[in-house]
Amino acid sequence: MINSLKPLALSLILILTSPVNALFLEELISQGILEETLSNKKVGYYVGSFDPLHLGHEDVANLPIQNGLCDYVLIYPAWGGDNYKKRVGINLRHDMVFSAFADHPKVIVTRLSPQDMQRYLTKPSAQQSPEGKPMIEVAIPGLEFIGIVGSDTALAISKPEAARPFLTGLQVPEKYHNSTLGGLMALPAKTFIVAMRTGDDISSLNNSIIDRPIIAVIQSEKEQSLSSTRVKKALKAGEAIGRMVSPGVAKIITENGLYQG
Repeated sequence: MINSLKPLALSLILILTSPVNALFLEELISQGILEETLSNKKVGYYVGSFDPLHLGHEDVANLPIQNGLCDYVLIYPAWGGDNYKKRVGINLRHDMVFSAFADHPKVIVTRLSPQDMQRYLTKPSAQQSPEGKPMIEVAIPGLEFIGIVGSDTALAISKPEAARPFLTGLQVPEKYHNSTLGGLMALPAKTFIVAMRTGDDISSLNNSIIDRPIIAVIQSEKEQSLSSTRVKKALKAGEAIGRMVSPGVAKIITENGLYQG
């Protein structure tokens, strides 16, 4: 359990000033119902840039719940602090996620940093990684995290050097406390759900990512036809995006003049 309540208090202030009402991880913590809510549950952990969040992303988050693969899905925007992509600020991408899943009873959202999320949901493990790095394990009895990844990501992390930090249970180092890589380390997943993308072939994976099984493959028709890049191109061309993103996300994009340049 975290020693200071300051990060949680700041997150709750941000939640209370957000025009949405969803299942917040911070509220489960502050109300003292985190353990009773998540004990013996399967929680999909869906990490992505969500820049912007589109209807395909929403579908991928919903399908594991609808198909009985997960009790909840925790959707987590990449925090940034890396050189891979120049993203819109994390607060605005949080707002998009909160808006899209407002009042959804099974999708969990949070503003907690990777470090703080790991502190609330995990505990130090007696084990170390093969490189001697400290590891963590799930702190709540019976809680199981399932990684939700696109087929492109599944293929990328099938290489041992890429898979090493990806949801394997490494303790988040200080330099990654508030970064994308920290989010990829924050929670341990023993299994995966793969969302297929057009043109990908994952047969070479043999139903596993290294030594972790792929328990299901899902396919979203919306995900096949949409991408964040397509949404951005439409905005730059002055085209309507009403069929690509939810109304709340469209409002956030418009009010903040995002993706116009």
